[in-house]
Amino acid sequence: MSRFRRIQHKIRRYKKRLKKLITRIGISSSELFELSEESPKLLILPCYLGILFCGKFNSTLFEKIKSYLDIIFDSFFFEIRNLGVFNFSKEILSKGTKKGYKEGKSSKNSFKIHPTNKFYQLLINMKRKEKLGMIIAITDLPIYSSSNDNIIFLFGEANLKYQCCIVSSLELKEEFHNRPDNQNIFEKRLIKEVVHEVGHLILGPNHCLDKSCVMQFSKEIFEIDNKSANLCNNCIGKLKLIQEEHNF
Repeated sequence: MSRFRRIQHKIRRYKKRLKKLITRIGISSSELFELSEESPKLLILPCYLGILFCGKFNSTLFEKIKSYLDIIFDSFFFEIRNLGVFNFSKEILSKGTKKGYKEGKSSKNSFKIHPTNKFYQLLINMKRKEKLGMIIAITDLPIYSSSNDNIIFLFGEANLKYQCCIVSSLELKEEFHNRPDNQNIFEKRLIKEVVHEVGHLILGPNHCLDKSCVMQFSKEIFEIDNKSANLCNNCIGKLKLIQEEHNF
């Protein structure tokens, strides 16, 4: 390899490293994405749960989600509150995004994907303001994990330290998979993912091995469709132990 080609190779290599560094700095150097709270409060159960919508959703969706959470996590919540709709400013919305592709690297199928910490800081602030024990955001934006920016197009993620979680509805829609819109299928998927992420806040980070349990890990959309919206007997037993521990 000639000296000139070696220099070209080094430049391309350093360019890639610099691009990654700039992306990371763009996310982590901003206080907005540095998750901060004076001291995360110890979770006391039962507690108040808040649901925040970030995007456009059917007005009846909250009550449907609430009814499932009330049944599955019976007595764990004093109240489940509808925190309404929140819209990021254009400035904040554009920060920390990276480009992702739906199918193959085609500009027609590209999306701006948002880091989960962008939502977590919002949720941390709102949880403190509303005096909530737990909080969840439901967004129609595509998301990637701030703890591992190689994990993109997440269905959802939970932050156990700050007792908040997020669910992205984008990939749960039939249109995303180039199929006709089906609101019933979409709502079933969304409810399962909400129950799943709230379940992590209560049960912890581990996934269930029971294929029918809502706490099973789902990497693909068909895996969400194949599991139920309910907990298996083993996970129900864990809930009962938590109830005994917290004496309620």
